[in-house]
Amino acid sequence: MSSDINLLIKTDVKLLKQQKRLKIFRIIAVGFLVLVLLVSTSIYLLNRRLSSSSIKKDQDSLLNQMLTVRKRQAKLTTINNRINNASDLLKKRVDTHKIVNTLLGKMPDGISVDSLEFAGKTISIKISSDSLRSVDELINNLIGMGRKKEIINALTLDSLDVTEATGKYLVSIKASLI
Repeated sequence: MSSDINLLIKTDVKLLKQQKRLKIFRIIAVGFLVLVLLVSTSIYLLNRRLSSSSIKKDQDSLLNQMLTVRKRQAKLTTINNRINNASDLLKKRVDTHKIVNTLLGKMPDGISVDSLEFAGKTISIKISSDSLRSVDELINNLIGMGRKKEIINALTLDSLDVTEATGKYLVSIKASLI
């Protein structure tokens, strides 16, 4: 056998090195292409997410939510003010039921109450009776209440009239409440 016969084709070493370099450059180029694609996509998505229109939309939605909360707050403040004002009025209100029951309890027999009016801290009572003794007893009872500071603070006899036709005594009394 002869050593001169070569069944394999010898390739040029330079050519192989060039092909190998070309392959590496292609891989690097594809890698850079993929890297540029990823970077540009992420920048696009970040820009889209953080764009001024997106921020504006988020800001508008937050403002709308705050507006509804402020409306509720205004309603609750109004309701709380009304409740506080009503409770203040109830605290300042005169207990007319108690006053009327006490005054009617001090009325002797034979006296009829024609009118009973409240004006702030003043009560106007108009009564009529057939007997002057009943009127005297009522006035004494009211004076006693004034001395004890029981509901009445001051007592004023406005008028004492006698009707000649019926013989009834008409009395008008004003009392200041404590």
